Order: sequence, then C-alpha cells, then structure tokens
Amino acid sequence: MSATNEMKQANLLEKNRHKVIRRMALWEGRLSRGRLMDVLGLSGIRASQLLREVREENPNWLEWDNKTKSYYVTNAAYRKTNVELKAGTSELSLAAYLAEADIYADLAPGAGPVTVAPWGFSHVNPHVFSRIRLAIEQRTRLMLEYRSMRTPEPHLRTVEPHSLVQAGRRWHIRGYCLETDDFRDFVLGRIAKISMLEHKAETSSAEDAKWSAVVKVRIQAHPKLTPGQQDLVRSEYFDGTAARVHSCRGALLPYLIQELRLALDVSKELPPEYQMAVENVEEVRKWLFPA
Repeated sequence: MSATNEMKQANLLEKNRHKVIRRMALWEGRLSRGRLMDVLGLSGIRASQLLREVREENPNWLEWDNKTKSYYVTNAAYRKTNVELKAGTSELSLAAYLAEADIYADLAPGAGPVTVAPWGFSHVNPHVFSRIRLAIEQRTRLMLEYRSMRTPEPHLRTVEPHSLVQAGRRWHIRGYCLETDDFRDFVLGRIAKISMLEHKAETSSAEDAKWSAVVKVRIQAHPKLTPGQQDLVRSEYFDGTAARVHSCRGALLPYLIQELRLALDVSKELPPEYQMAVENVEEVRKWLFPA
C-alpha cells in the first residue's frame, strides 16, 4: 500500500472516530476520557488527544464539569442537532449510535439501563434520551412535564427511572412515579420538558414486580382462519410448529400484544385484521389488564 493510501485510510479512521465520539456524546449526554478508552480501546494519552480534537471541531458542543471530571453536551448542541435530525441530514441518529457494537454492548437487553424489545423502532429527541440515560446511570430523579391520553394537558411527574425501553414504534421510560406511588411507563415522545433533579432515587428495578416477572406467551394461528391459512401462518412465523412460546417481561407484554396484533378474544377480534392469537389468555391476563 502506498504512503498516500495509508494516509487516506488513517484520515478516514480519524474522521469515523470523531463521528463515533460525537454520537456517543449526544445520546449519552457526556464524554469522559475513561469512556473513550473503554469503547475505542485507546490509551489515556490518545483519548485525551481525541477529546481535544472533537472539542476544537465543535467549539460550542461540550462544557467541562469538574465534579464528574467529564464533558457534558450543551443545550446549544442539542438545539442544532435536533434541527438536523428532523431534516434527516444528521449522521448522529439514534440508529447510528445503537449500531456501534462496542458502545451498545453495555446497553444490551438485560445487561444495562436500556432494553430493546425486538419488534420495532422510533425517532427520539437526543436531549430527552440523554437526560434519562444520565439519570439512570447516576441514580437520580427526573422531573417531567408530561402529556398522556388520559391527561393531554402538560402536567408534572417526578420519576425515578431504571430503564429505557424500546417497544414497538416507541421508546419509553420505565420507573417509579412518585405522584402515583407505582412503577409506570412514560412515552418519550410525550415528554414536553425534562430536567434532572439532585435527589437520589430510592427505588430500583428489583422492586418493580412487573418488570422482573418473565411471562411466557403462547402464540397460535388465529383459530378462525381456514386450515390452509393457519398452516401458512405457522410456516411463516412458527417454523411450521403448532405455536410459538415467547418470553416477555410482564411490563412489556401489552406492547407485544399491540405490535403483533395478537387477538385476545378470538370471537370478536377476527381475521383478516388478526392473523395470530394468544392461546393462554387466562395465564397472562393479569399482565394485560393490571388493576
């Protein structure tokens, strides 16, 4: 390989590393030398050098926090990036961030604060995402200005988050809500404003019974389909077997039912809208219709 080609490859590698670092900063909310060393396998000296280069390329992006010995992403950076993300022109998308295998390793389902249910994806505001991730990491409370279908007007909720959840088309926070005295889900797209509080969280995922419970759902071809149609569904979804047993966290089961359009009452929820059905409805009912 010629010296010119080697130089080009080296420059490309550096540019890619800068993109990785910017994505990591945006979605995690902060950067530290130790994080770069862990993710990119760099020496302390090289990690410090890369941090300096990224700061020089993006002068309004990062500000130093002496308490945590790390750089936090500025509001100005989030405002600029949000415009790019909405326009579809940014290389800093959440999909790109999650595609970084080394970064994503500590966020795998069951191994970290982010749980990705394997049936969908959605756009997320990076500032909201990063505040939640930081709160989970630092075990602090969040103040949300939230809207819901039951209460569409913005209202305040104080939450102790323990997980970020991708379920179907949307992302959620799972955590303890002080106003309702219960563990709840909050859709990220319904958060109007978010702020981190200094008060430390007093609950954890271990106390969230619905989150900890593993529910086995037996999924079958809808019994109102013709025999030929049932055989087709089994071939397409169950590898030809009679049914498929899917293990799911109790708290995530309603999203699974909704996303896969699984019939619960086969006498009313009929084909062609419903091609599959839950066979063991009585066993999973308490997770579907919580009191």
